[in-house]
Amino acid sequence: MAILEDVPGLEVTVRVAGADLPEHDDPHGQEIESAAANSAPAVCKYLECADDAEFHVHIRVHPDYEWGYRNHSLVARTYVDGKRIRGEVMRAVDTQYVPAVRNVLGQEVYSNLSGLWSLRRFKFAVVDTVDEAQKERVASDLKIAKDLGVIEVRFSRIIEFGPSQHYSTNDPKSGGFELTEKSLKGKAISHGTSYTAAERVSHPNFIDARDLVEDAGPIAVFRFLYRSREALKREIIIPRSPTRSPTLETLSPAERDRLARERLDQLRNKVKNEPGRSSFIKREYGEVFDLTDDATPLRPAKLSRLQSGREVIDLTDD
Repeated sequence: MAILEDVPGLEVTVRVAGADLPEHDDPHGQEIESAAANSAPAVCKYLECADDAEFHVHIRVHPDYEWGYRNHSLVARTYVDGKRIRGEVMRAVDTQYVPAVRNVLGQEVYSNLSGLWSLRRFKFAVVDTVDEAQKERVASDLKIAKDLGVIEVRFSRIIEFGPSQHYSTNDPKSGGFELTEKSLKGKAISHGTSYTAAERVSHPNFIDARDLVEDAGPIAVFRFLYRSREALKREIIIPRSPTRSPTLETLSPAERDRLARERLDQLRNKVKNEPGRSSFIKREYGEVFDLTDDATPLRPAKLSRLQSGREVIDLTDD
C-alpha cells in the first residue's frame, strides 16, 4: 500500500475486483512530475494493469492522523489521466474509532435532459499507436499523452462553510486510445482510462469549502503509474523474463537434423582418435560401428562365411 511517513494516517490504493493491485517501486527514483507535488510530501508507485479491467481508487484516513489544527477537514481530490474526477471529504469524527473509508468508482455525470445523475466506472483501455507525423495531430496527441496512465490523489486541509449546489461535470471518454508514436516520446505508456456504460445513481452531496491558505497547496500526494506487464519490463520496473533454453520439442526438424549430424561427427572423431586405434579404417558395405563410450576392451571378432561367400562378423561378447 502507498503511505507517507511524513504524513501518518493517510493511505491510498487502486483496486480491481475488490483487491489492491500490487505496487512496484520506481528503481530509478525519478522525481514526481506533478506540479501539485513541488512542495508536498509525495509517493509514486507503478501498477500492472490488464486490458478492460474495471478499477476504483480506495482511500483511507486512519485514527492516527493529526486533526488538531484549526478544526479542519480533509479533502482527497482524485485525478485520472490529468482530469479531476471528484473530491472526497473526511472529518475527525469519521476516524474517532475506525478509519474513514472512501471509494472513487468513476465519473459521476449529470444529464441536463433528464435531470438525473449517472455513474460511469473506470476501466483500463489499451493505447494503440500510429505512425502519422502531421504536425497538428502530433501536437494534439502530446496534450493527451502528457498525463496518460496516471492516477493521482491530492490531500488538502479545508475549512467547511456548509452545503453547496454548485457543481460541474463532463461526459467522460469511452473506448480506447490511438496516439502517434511521436507524441509518446519513447515512453512505455500502454494504457489510459476509459469508462463503462452509465448506470443510475442518487444525487451526490456537495459542500462549500476553502483550502487552508497557509498550506499553499496539498499536504500529501499519492501518484500511481499504471502500465501493462510488458511496458513495466521495458522500463525495468519488474525483471525481464529469462530466455528459455531450446528443447527438442521446440526445435524444427531441420535444427534437430543439424544437431544429430554434429553429434555423430563428434562421436566419429572420438572413436577415430582413441589410443591404439589405427589412423586409417577401411570401411566395407555391411560393416557396423559401435559409437558408444563403452570402455570394454576390443576382442577379435569371430568371422563366419555364408554359402553365398559373404562374411558375417559376430560382435557378441560370448
